[in-house]
Amino acid sequence: MAKAILTIATILLSTPPLPTVTATTTSQECGIYLAESSTDHVLGSYAGRTYNRDDPIGSSDAIVQFVDIRINNQHLSEQDATHLESFLGTCWSGDATAGMNEAEEVISAVGGPCFSSTGHVGMINAVIYQPSTLLRTDHDLLTSGYDELTSPGRGAFTYYHNLTLLAVDKIQEGSEIFLDFGAEYNQYDDVSKPNIDDYRKMDEAMEKMVAFFKKHGESLGEKAASEVYEFMKKDVLDLTAEARAEAARSLLPETYHGLQAIIDVGGSALHSNPEVVKDMDWLRKEGYCQDNLVPGVSKIEHAGRAAIAARDIKKGEVVAPMPLVPIVKGRDVLTMLEYDEGDETKPPIKYKQFLTNYVLEHPKSSVLFFPAGPMTSYINHGGKKANVKMAWSTKLWSDVQAAQKASVDELPFFSAVDMIVDLVATRNIKKGEEVLFDYGDDWAKAWDEHVKHWKEMTKDVKLSQSAMVLNEIYHGADTIQPFPTSSEDSLAGDNVQLMCHLLYDEDKIERRRNQDGSRTKVYPWIPHPVTGEHRLKTDLAVRGINRMDCIIEERTGDEKTGYKYVVRPLQEKAGLKILVKNVPHDVIRYVDRPYSNPQHEGHAFRHSIRFPDDVFPEAWKDLKDGYNERDEL
Repeated sequence: MAKAILTIATILLSTPPLPTVTATTTSQECGIYLAESSTDHVLGSYAGRTYNRDDPIGSSDAIVQFVDIRINNQHLSEQDATHLESFLGTCWSGDATAGMNEAEEVISAVGGPCFSSTGHVGMINAVIYQPSTLLRTDHDLLTSGYDELTSPGRGAFTYYHNLTLLAVDKIQEGSEIFLDFGAEYNQYDDVSKPNIDDYRKMDEAMEKMVAFFKKHGESLGEKAASEVYEFMKKDVLDLTAEARAEAARSLLPETYHGLQAIIDVGGSALHSNPEVVKDMDWLRKEGYCQDNLVPGVSKIEHAGRAAIAARDIKKGEVVAPMPLVPIVKGRDVLTMLEYDEGDETKPPIKYKQFLTNYVLEHPKSSVLFFPAGPMTSYINHGGKKANVKMAWSTKLWSDVQAAQKASVDELPFFSAVDMIVDLVATRNIKKGEEVLFDYGDDWAKAWDEHVKHWKEMTKDVKLSQSAMVLNEIYHGADTIQPFPTSSEDSLAGDNVQLMCHLLYDEDKIERRRNQDGSRTKVYPWIPHPVTGEHRLKTDLAVRGINRMDCIIEERTGDEKTGYKYVVRPLQEKAGLKILVKNVPHDVIRYVDRPYSNPQHEGHAFRHSIRFPDDVFPEAWKDLKDGYNERDEL
C-alpha cells in the first residue's frame, strides 16, 4: 500500500517531455469562424479545422499603429475620457505587434481573430505570434512597382502587416480560440477556479494515473485502489498544489474509473467546459468565415496592399464581417496638435492621426467607427468597380437592432457582438480577385487632389528611405546583402536604427582585452534547441522584449553559408560593455526611429471612409448641421 501511495505521489510531481508537433495541411474549408463566445455575450473565434501546436491560425492581417493619443487628449471631460478608454480597451499595445518603436505611446488597432478572440483563464490555446510581425518582409510590395520616395501613397497605408495567431496547443475543430491577455485580465491567480497550469498538470497526472491503475488496479483490488485514489485527491494534492489544491481537485472525477473518459474528450478543460466546442454544422450556418480574404498587393496605383479573395464567392454571400468599434467624438479625438517649441506664440499645427484612414464616418455623426473585420483593413477604394457593399448582420446572436436604436453616448457600452456590419458580394468574385469597397465621393475627391498636388507638396522635402526599404535590401527574396559593420559605409539614414533580437547564454562567457586595458564580456547568441523544447531558440529570441539597439562590430560568413555577426548591444546602463557573437543575419532588422515612419509625415494623405447613408442608423446622427471642427481642443 505504501508503495502504491509513493507511486501516485511521483505521478503528480513528475513532468513529461513536450510532444513533437507535425504541421497540418491547409484545408479548402473555412479555417476559422466568428460567432458569439461561449463565455459571455461577446465575440469569439472558433477553429474550422483541427490545428496542431505551432500551426498558424487565420490569414495574416494588417495592423494600424496610432500614437500618443492619451497625451494629446488630456483635455477630455471625464465622460469622454472614459469613452476613449473603452475604444482603447479593444486594441493591443504596440509591444505586442512590433510597433513599440513608433512613438512614446503606441496603440495597435487590429481586426480579425486577433480582435474577435477572447480570453480564458484555463484554456489559452493561441497567442499573437510576434516573429511574424517583427520579421515581416515587403518583397511583394516593393517589387510590384511601388516607389516609396515618389508615390503619393507614402504614409497613407500601414507598413505593419503579417499579424498572425499561432496555436500553442492542439485545437480540435469547433473549439473556441482563447488568447492570453495577461495574468491580471485572465485572473490567473484566483485560487477559486482552475487556471491553465491546473488543467495541464492535472491532465498529465490523469494520464499517468490511468496507466497506474491499468497496471496495478487488479492486484490492489477495488477497495485499495479507491483508497489510493482518495488519498491522492486529498492529501497528495494538498501537499503538491497547496493553495491551488481545491481548484485542481475540482477537475478530477468522483472515482478513478472516470479518468479515461476525461482523457477521451480531450482533457480536463474540455470536460469541464464542453460549451466551448461548437457543432461544425452550426458554425457553417450561424458563424462567419474569417479567412475568405488573404493579403496581396493591389493593382491600383499607389494603393499598396490589397484584400484578395481566398476562394470563389457568390453574389449575395458575406465576404467578411465587420464588427464596429465606436470612437465617440472621433474627429476631435484623432486630431493631434503640434506646438512650435521655439515660439510659444504660434498657434499649434493640427494634423490627423494615421488611424483616420481606416475608420468609417458619417457627416451627420460625431462618432467614428473602426471596422475590426478579418482582413478588411486591406480593402481598397473601388468606386464604381466596388464588388462588396455594407449590410447589417442578420445573425440571431447579434442584437444589431438594439445598437441601431442607441444614442451616440450609449454606443461604447455595446459589445462589438451587437455591432456587426457584413460586407456582401454585389457580384460573383473569383478566387484571386481583389475585393473593393466604395469609400465615397468625398474620399475620392480628396485622394485625387492629393495625387494632383503631391509633387508640389514634396518638392522641397527631403524624403528618406524607411526601414521597410532597407530591410528589403538586406532580407529580400532575390539577393541577400550583408549588413555593414560600424567601420563600413551604410545606406541607412538618421531616420532608422539597427535592431537585434538578442538572447544569449550568460553562463558561457569570454573576455576580450581592449587596448586601454579594460575587458569586454563576450556571450554566444543561442541558436541551439532548448532542453525539452522542439522549437529552436532562434524563434524564442525573436520577441519584443529581446529587441534592442545594436551596432555591428564584426561579420563572418557569406551568402551561401550564411552571415553571422558580432554585435554590441546599446545598453542603458553606463559602463556596461558586452558583445554578442554568432548572431544570425535573420534576427537583425532596421526599424524607423520614433516619429520617422512615413505615416508621421505632415504631407501624408488623411481621409476617413464614408459610412453609406442607406445603412447608417438615424439614432446615430447627432450633428444636425454636420461636423464643425473646434478651433481649440
